[in-house]
Amino acid sequence: MKRLLRGLCALLLMTLLLPTALAAKATPTPPPVAISTEAPVQPPEQIQQVLDIAYNEWAELDGKTLKNVNKYTEWRGKGIGFGWCGGYITWCMMQANVEMEELEAVKKAAKESEDGVFVQVEGVHHVKEASVGKLLRGYQLMNRTANVPQPGFLLVYGCSFNKTIHVALVYDVKDLGDGKYRITTLEGNMASRVKMYIHDYDMNAEVNTNKKTSTNLSEVPEDEREIPESDCVDYTVVTAKPSSSTSGKYAYYVNCFLMPYVPGEDAE
Repeated sequence: MKRLLRGLCALLLMTLLLPTALAAKATPTPPPVAISTEAPVQPPEQIQQVLDIAYNEWAELDGKTLKNVNKYTEWRGKGIGFGWCGGYITWCMMQANVEMEELEAVKKAAKESEDGVFVQVEGVHHVKEASVGKLLRGYQLMNRTANVPQPGFLLVYGCSFNKTIHVALVYDVKDLGDGKYRITTLEGNMASRVKMYIHDYDMNAEVNTNKKTSTNLSEVPEDEREIPESDCVDYTVVTAKPSSSTSGKYAYYVNCFLMPYVPGEDAE
């Protein structure tokens, strides 16, 4: 009987301590950096180079479709292919010689930092990854996420079934007032193309991730569309669904923005 009681006590103690032990291993998600809601700002010269490179790629391809093995993937190695939305952005960053490290190096630096959570970087900096999730995690560890768009930022899209479904490069921003912005993005691997998307974004709109159609994006009114729609210019709010699903499609929404630079910070 005494053995049984001792066993029950030990089991109870383990039950009480286990959540604490598990919680201690959890990595906190950094809060977004507090930056001005004024947009757009003039990006650093190196980021402007990235934007020029990305735009020239879009213009030269002019709607041409690409395979999953292309120059935006082969910086990972010859013959390597993957969904290349993030690969396109990182390739453009590499052409402009932006300083960058892979996620594992960022993790190591963050672990060895003073607080053991964030790595402090200055000036223009990128995470050398193609995966949307890895890009997001790297920028979180650098404490460089935001909900206000700026030229040169990365836009992480989510939808109800995937919070990191796609990533784009913010090319231009127009402030519409009251927390609303018209965002022009350059996006790799959209219908196997590099495409330009133009959307209106409301940073104050609440997204209900339990609803397929809930989004903080809307289409630009037709009478305000300055660039004609084509194979490489699109105004629609993108939708998607899991390949195994027979249900309706899920609308993309803005999850957050990743900051290769901090507005107002001296990049020199």
